[in-house]
Amino acid sequence: MLQSVHGVLDRLGYALIGAFFGALVGVAGWWLYGLAYSLAYDGPGMDPVLRHWVQYGAAAFAVLGFIFRARAADAVADTVSGILHFEFDETPGQAASALVLCVVLVLVLVIAAIWFTSPSLR
Repeated sequence: MLQSVHGVLDRLGYALIGAFFGALVGVAGWWLYGLAYSLAYDGPGMDPVLRHWVQYGAAAFAVLGFIFRARAADAVADTVSGILHFEFDETPGQAASALVLCVVLVLVLVIAAIWFTSPSLR
């Protein structure tokens, strides 16, 4: 009994981690595709509501974290890699530059910090 409770708590921990990183992916998706600031996407914004992107991203990766535990990190990494490959028009066999990844993540975090600390933007 104790081992099954520990297993469920372990899965819930991975779900929480997946939800956190899914929310970050959701913020990136909102910025790039919801507001149409993408380098590669040429069209109208898909959904400008940040809450939708964050909720669905967090929920999707939380479910993956609960089901696949540590393997859910591969899904997050593949999603970020797919976004970077799409944005910089790279073929899937090429590796995205670590510098580009860092710049994109810093931009996403700065935008999220500005969004959540400025009362006029909410």
